[in-house]
Amino acid sequence: MYITKARGNKEPFSEEKIHSSSLRAGASSEVAMDITRRVQKKIKPGVSSDKIYEQVVKGLQQHEPALAARYSLKRAIMKMGPTGYPFEQYIAAVLREHGYGAEVGQIMSGECVQHEVDILARREKKNYLIECKYHNQPGTRSDIKVPLYVYARFLDVKKKWDESHVGDPLAGAWVVTNTKVTQDAVMYCKCVGMRVIAWRYPGSGGLEQLIESKKLYPLTVLPSLSSAIWIQLARCGIVLVRDLLRFDSVSLSRKTGLAVRSLGNIRAEAQQLLAV
Repeated sequence: MYITKARGNKEPFSEEKIHSSSLRAGASSEVAMDITRRVQKKIKPGVSSDKIYEQVVKGLQQHEPALAARYSLKRAIMKMGPTGYPFEQYIAAVLREHGYGAEVGQIMSGECVQHEVDILARREKKNYLIECKYHNQPGTRSDIKVPLYVYARFLDVKKKWDESHVGDPLAGAWVVTNTKVTQDAVMYCKCVGMRVIAWRYPGSGGLEQLIESKKLYPLTVLPSLSSAIWIQLARCGIVLVRDLLRFDSVSLSRKTGLAVRSLGNIRAEAQQLLAV
């Protein structure tokens, strides 16, 4: 039996993919098998991958809502839009939790022109120019055009930076994206020495691993979080689920102007998710 992927292509239905993705979300082998059987019974030939995703989420919610939130991580990041700025804030927050200094929206002078850089990161006396490529549609990939223009900006900025920051080098450029990258993009980055962090790339250190290794889930993974509340929290610099638990509901209400009751509900979901 074949299913229809987000990009429109067909591929064979895979029980193993459902089982393994449920396990990655934290389900037991028994629960993962139960969900796989349920999905297999309900789908028909040609069904979209979106419908399968919905069935898996429904099954996980019935067993444990926090597991459904973890399974929804990729879609949750896509809900940050429509612009890429919240994604930049989120990636900066993830980098900080991994030991980097990270500043968003920096204006940097190049040899030829000025550039607005998504993130300027720093660790161990080395600086990194980071471009965040955000997509909000499933099936989209970042292609070679992205690293081509990022590397061109890096070369323009590097000479100017190194002249005025002696001993404090601009060590490299990165591309960070919430989707997969094409093989040409990967090959180019390897050739010029750029780092790529994408969904499931590299094999160790992909975006999902950086998030899950420290439970750095975005707020948009919480089921009851509305877009209006998300926008207000992001404006206040709160983009990680764990950030909600650094304040009690009353303090968070004062900081954000949001109702205590609404914050209480999403804080409860945050506690449940981080306890898994």
